[in-house]
Amino acid sequence: MDLTKASLLREMLTGTELGSRTTEFAHALRRYTTRRGGLLLFGPPEDEPWHLTAHLDDELHRAGVEDARPSLVRWAPPPDAPPHLAIGLDRLRDSGRGESLLVVAEENPAATLLERIHDVRRRGTTIFSIDNGNQDLASLSHETLVPEILVPASFGSGWVSHPVSQSDRHDDEDGLPDETLTLLREAVAGFEMTQHLVSLAAADPEADHPNWRRTLRNFIERLSGEPG
Repeated sequence: MDLTKASLLREMLTGTELGSRTTEFAHALRRYTTRRGGLLLFGPPEDEPWHLTAHLDDELHRAGVEDARPSLVRWAPPPDAPPHLAIGLDRLRDSGRGESLLVVAEENPAATLLERIHDVRRRGTTIFSIDNGNQDLASLSHETLVPEILVPASFGSGWVSHPVSQSDRHDDEDGLPDETLTLLREAVAGFEMTQHLVSLAAADPEADHPNWRRTLRNFIERLSGEPG
C-alpha cells in the first residue's frame, strides 16, 4: 500500500475506534521517546518488523522528525550487514529511560522474546506492542494495540467501486477505483493497515505535544464559560 492509499484509509477511519486508538498510540510513542535514536523496533526472529520500521522511518524523515527515527533490533544480524541493519541484541542491554521499544508480534510470542522485553522494561524503557492480544505481552506493555478487536466487522461493507476509466461518472457519486477498493479491503484485515496508520500518525506535527487536545478543549471551555 502506497502513501496515497494509506492516507485515504486513515481519512476514512476518522472518528472510528481504530482511527482514534492508532493515533493515540503513535502520539504516545513520540512523546515517550525523548532520547535521540531511542525508538527501537523488535519482534520474533522469524518475523522481524522490517515493514513497520521502514514506513516509520520514511514518514518521520518526510516530516523532518530526525530525533525519533527508528532502529530495527535484530536477533542475529549478519557480519556484512550495513550499519542500519546491523543492530543486534546488545542494543537492548543498553536501553533505558527516555527510550521506547515497539514490539510487533502477530503470533503468540515465544518465551525468549518475552524475556528480552521484560529485561528492557526493567531498565526503564517504555514498552509498546502491536500484537494479537496475547496476555503475557500485554502485561509487559505500557501501551498495546490489537488490530483484530479494533476493526469493525462492517467496515468497508458500504464501499462501492467504479472503473478508473469511467468517463460518465457524476461528481456526487461516492465511488472508488476497483484497484483501490480491493487494496483497502485487504488492508482492513489487520496488521498491515494498523502499521500504516501508526506510521502516518507518528509523523503528525502535534504528536509530541502531550495532551494537546485536552489543553485546547480546556482553553475553549474557559473562553466560552457561562458568566458568573
